Amino acid sequence: MRFLFSYDCPYCRSYHNGLTQWGSTLPNPYRFDATPLITSVDNDNQVLAVYGRLIAQALAPAKVPLYDFSMYTMLQGDADTGKPAMGAITLEDVLKTLVSVGVDFKAMQTFLHSKGAVLQKRVPEHGKLINTYKVTVTPSVALLGRYVVNPDHANSNPQQFLLLLNGMVSRLMQGGPNAI
Repeated sequence: MRFLFSYDCPYCRSYHNGLTQWGSTLPNPYRFDATPLITSVDNDNQVLAVYGRLIAQALAPAKVPLYDFSMYTMLQGDADTGKPAMGAITLEDVLKTLVSVGVDFKAMQTFLHSKGAVLQKRVPEHGKLINTYKVTVTPSVALLGRYVVNPDHANSNPQQFLLLLNGMVSRLMQGGPNAI
């Protein structure tokens, strides 16, 4: 299962925690990955946010949820606190965010020096996922690489969306990939 989201999508932000919590409850052999998309190669904010997430995943996987929350806040602002969206972000902003969520700065420097170029080559994959999964809206959840559903399939109701996903997973468990 793959949760496909965009850091600048307010709906992704509102569904993010619920979907990642749901994903953590999936039985074996099912796995759940939250995967940020780059919806436009011209969107430097998305490219930098994805690059930062890849760094967090490599160096401090437990800090990824904090990083995701920070990126949503940075790119969308926070209505509760009145914090405005930053507009254009820089690599320095992303690196500062990584440090603020608990990624060790020296480890990050060493990692980027030795593997930064390899990591940069992985970023475009996140832009190709839109075509791979034929994503038309975010958030979306891809199941077994064959089915892609989004909250619109449940009248944009978060509880109904989780019920839909539960039903699909149950059908898969009972009858395999051809059960849906």
